[in-house]
Amino acid sequence: MASKSEIKYPFLYDFLFDGILKPIRLQNLEIIKKYNCKNIIDLGCGTGSQCKIISNNEKKIIGLDNSKKMIDIAKIKKIKNTQFILGDITKNNFPDKSFDCIIISLVLHSNNKEQIKIILNQTRRITKKNGITIITDYDSGFHFIGAIANFLIFLIESFAGKSHRKNYYKFMKRGGIEKILYEEGYDISESFIFYSGALKICVTH
Repeated sequence: MASKSEIKYPFLYDFLFDGILKPIRLQNLEIIKKYNCKNIIDLGCGTGSQCKIISNNEKKIIGLDNSKKMIDIAKIKKIKNTQFILGDITKNNFPDKSFDCIIISLVLHSNNKEQIKIILNQTRRITKKNGITIITDYDSGFHFIGAIANFLIFLIESFAGKSHRKNYYKFMKRGGIEKILYEEGYDISESFIFYSGALKICVTH
């Protein structure tokens, strides 16, 4: 679910964020390997950078995003073992219990509370009984480096579209990704912190 600025400049999005997010994407791959996931979908896949890392390790994956420009860029990359679909993650048409791994990276913070609930309910619906969800998003951070990282994130998000920016502020006011997932009834089996907790991966079952 990309912001207006991301949709307008999809190549700029890759240039600015691929380096920063690569350690997170590599960690996601390790989690997928650990749980031996076969049916994988990236909800809000953007330009397909996470899909590329996963597919390069002989994993098949579906990438879904609501931005045609982002999906077009992803398709230009000709990523093997990957199917890119233009669609809304809040009302996808996948059958129940379709995937044993669902990835949601830096998507939830751009949505309001009700939309987040819908996305998570859809995620539960299409996750297999023993499947996992890998959710990455902003968290409260700690120590000096975390405070600096959070300030830089705040500056970046302040340039996003009005609704995106407003939702980000409310997301952080709720305490960040881990607290929100607990509020929504998720059990977090393991988590991984980046940039002193400013970004966090939460693995749920």
